[in-house]
Amino acid sequence: MKEWLESLDFLYLFEKYALPLLTMVLVVVVGWIVAGIAKRIIVAMLEKVHADISLEKFLAAAASIAIKVVAVISAIGILGVPTTGLVAGVSAVAAAIALALKDSLSNVSGGIFLLITRPFLTGNIISVNGETGAIKEIKLVHTVILTGDNREIIIPNSVMMNSTVVNLSNEDKRRVDLVFSIGYNNDARLAREIILNVLIKHELTLTDEIEPFARVTAHSASSVDITARVWTLAKDYWTVYFDVLEQVREEFNEKGISIPYNQLDVHIDGNVKNV
Repeated sequence: MKEWLESLDFLYLFEKYALPLLTMVLVVVVGWIVAGIAKRIIVAMLEKVHADISLEKFLAAAASIAIKVVAVISAIGILGVPTTGLVAGVSAVAAAIALALKDSLSNVSGGIFLLITRPFLTGNIISVNGETGAIKEIKLVHTVILTGDNREIIIPNSVMMNSTVVNLSNEDKRRVDLVFSIGYNNDARLAREIILNVLIKHELTLTDEIEPFARVTAHSASSVDITARVWTLAKDYWTVYFDVLEQVREEFNEKGISIPYNQLDVHIDGNVKNV
């Protein structure tokens, strides 16, 4: 037994087996440490620019996983195992997963783009695909919108990226556009004066900054149409909209200006003979 032990070359065994194994473990440990450091650095950088928390988590996790995968492949290579096939296999699996999840990945890529570029923010009122509401949350896969009647609408981010999105609250001021129809037998000038007077007197309109507008814009089949435009703060848009409608209607009634409805005049020719 003693002679057998003396015949072993421990230095050779250490260099042949123990050293590569220790190196592999060291590479994996260092890889895990570097992944953790990279994750913290990414989170800190994104917090400085006030990035969305969802984006922080996704990018930090993606960087951490990528570093760990590289560390594991490098560690396997230290043992003498060919890594070319392993890398090709990992790439093939990744490609297959990407193909199977292409719709979800397009939503994720759209979410990342929205979170980075920030064309709209949480709390903004937007209109998209015929729906209008406040942005409740922007996630990596979808955006959540809360409508005025308290409906929660979930829209995939790929749809958000490929649709026309109207941001109704990005600017401080908005223009209120209204159309009032009066009868052909009414005084259009008087109607314009009434409308302008209502616009000027309203406490929430910005008539001192931007002059209100009221002009005849169409001669329709049954009415003369007067378009009114006035500016207000975005937060006061709907208050001004409904107030002006109601107040103009009251003034029209007091001044005898009628609001017409569709009608058809039928003229009977008495000279027409019965057939």
